[in-house]
Amino acid sequence: MPYLFVPTDFKAPYQVKTPEFVLRKLTVEEVRKDYEAVMSSKESLRQIFQVNDEWPSDNMTLEENYRDLQEHQDEFDKNEGFAYTIVTPDDSKCIGCLYIYPFPYGVYDSRVYYWFIDEVAATMSSPFHKFLTTWIPDVFNLTDIVYPGRTIPHADFKALVETLKSKKQK
Repeated sequence: MPYLFVPTDFKAPYQVKTPEFVLRKLTVEEVRKDYEAVMSSKESLRQIFQVNDEWPSDNMTLEENYRDLQEHQDEFDKNEGFAYTIVTPDDSKCIGCLYIYPFPYGVYDSRVYYWFIDEVAATMSSPFHKFLTTWIPDVFNLTDIVYPGRTIPHADFKALVETLKSKKQK
């Protein structure tokens, strides 16, 4: 059974509207907008989840993206993780994604990743992070959040996880 970081009866918000962006549950219905966003900024995205990640590949297909989105949608429905698309206020374009996942090794209650397309990353990242520091605790009741690659370097986060995993196995 997966590590649950929210109550089993928790209902995450489907959508949140702000003047700057809309957050909406990432579903397969978003596949075309999401794919366009991912492929437009693939070089930058390869640094979001770890240093020099292979995702997304240069030849990632729409079908592969669909499968990824299906997985995120299923995790959301089971309260195992919460992925949101970030779209423009008029819903015309995907400009990024947000991922809220458990951190099952203690120290933190969750790990959060987010990205923006290159076109808006410089102007959106800082205000979005500020939004998350209040929204996530208020809505998800998660207060010990780590933002790998943002508040902790990827290498330090990886070392922390390995240390905690080895302690947990003992």
